[in-house]
Amino acid sequence: MSENRMAPVKRWLLPGALFLLGTGAWSAWKFTDPRLAALRYQTGSSIPRGYILGISTINFFEGLHQSLPVIALICLFLSLTALLISWKKPALLGSAAVFCFSVLVYTASAAPNLASQSGAPHYAWLADAFANGRFVLEEEPPYPEENDWTYYNGQWMVSFPPAPALILTPIALFTGPNINDVVLTLIFGGLNVALFYTLMPLVGKRMKNKFDTTPAARLGLTLTFGFGTVHWWLSCFGQVWFTAQIFATTFLLLALYEALGPARPVWCGVWLALAALSRPPVLLALPVFLWLLCEESQPRQQLRSLLKIVAPLAAAGLFMGWYNYARFGNPFELGYRYMVLEELLADIVEKTGSFSLSYLKTNLYHAFLNLPELQARWPFVVMDGWGLSILLSTPLLLVLARTPLRERFVQVVLISTLLVALPSLLYYNTGYLQAGYRYSLDFLPLLFTALAAAMRGRFRPASWALAAFSIIVGFLSLCNFYILVFE
Repeated sequence: MSENRMAPVKRWLLPGALFLLGTGAWSAWKFTDPRLAALRYQTGSSIPRGYILGISTINFFEGLHQSLPVIALICLFLSLTALLISWKKPALLGSAAVFCFSVLVYTASAAPNLASQSGAPHYAWLADAFANGRFVLEEEPPYPEENDWTYYNGQWMVSFPPAPALILTPIALFTGPNINDVVLTLIFGGLNVALFYTLMPLVGKRMKNKFDTTPAARLGLTLTFGFGTVHWWLSCFGQVWFTAQIFATTFLLLALYEALGPARPVWCGVWLALAALSRPPVLLALPVFLWLLCEESQPRQQLRSLLKIVAPLAAAGLFMGWYNYARFGNPFELGYRYMVLEELLADIVEKTGSFSLSYLKTNLYHAFLNLPELQARWPFVVMDGWGLSILLSTPLLLVLARTPLRERFVQVVLISTLLVALPSLLYYNTGYLQAGYRYSLDFLPLLFTALAAAMRGRFRPASWALAAFSIIVGFLSLCNFYILVFE
């Protein structure tokens, strides 16, 4: 068969394979007994197998069995998505394949907990409140004395920035507060990896010394971003803190795509505003967007671009002022001081405040110097839950030493990275409980943009070795987080 005749066949391979995978998951759910599978696993070795990733073996297999219908539905969704792209936008099949692969890996990683929403489903509950015209929760939320719920004037609220809940509101019209935030988070996580893959070839075109990104470099950087950073485990558990970071990353990547590609200032401002309404520190990435969209313009056009970027940000600020006033009677009250914190954290905030230079040393340690313990048994690497050096979790970042600092684009990206990182470095909480320094995800899209510039579109053998090590640590971080949570 000729290559021209094979092209349509190849186009339908991905949707077909995903459909078959979903059918297999559904059949496994219908015809397997999780208790029997657990018994076979436990008795299949002379070594005791009472626990898997900190979960009792029977609970692990039962959770996996309950997740199989959800996995089947995810595969069907991916199959339909790939089918639509194959039909309407075949040029995007590469990005579609990256999206589907990433969602499948994240789905497999989240499988023991995939059948129900997380233990901190704040955005699902807030979306239900929005869907019913309220800013407060209708009833007491799950685990109200922990997980950072807010209690004010006899009512339960969510203080975290509302963008993810706004996105989920149309779903809440049909589901109420029962949105599976684990599934939604991992789907947005897969979208992030696909957006990153789409974004990478644009970096070299904005450099003074332009370069083309090879397919190998594009793939290597994408795999490292998706699976060799904290992005992997953050995509797999739902929970308000992780969902906020994954959504903020989506919007930040969309803003970067707009700035590097179509260069539409209004849309760039919209995406950046949504990112800030998910994770406020991301707003400090504004300098890189102003520079990218105004660099080569005439003064009058620069002013127009500036106004177009700032207008959505100003609208977001006015919305937050109105939202805060409606809840607390004060446009500047975010509600964090009414948050129900664990006793240890509450004591720290009361004594020193939420932000202080006194926290800088501790945060720098957990971000750059904290190392795991090694042991002779699985998982061999044991993390303490407070953080992990990003240079160990993603050693590919060491290539940043070759960054062309004379490039103005790189200078602005690195300055924006430092600005975005600064609030978290001065924050009272390191991000605990975590298997890596999770606040790094706020600036990793920017840092990887500088990394792409440092590599100049090439992925050398040493880079592959560092990328492979990053992915191994990413997998061990995922396993460690399971163990930290369940043990």
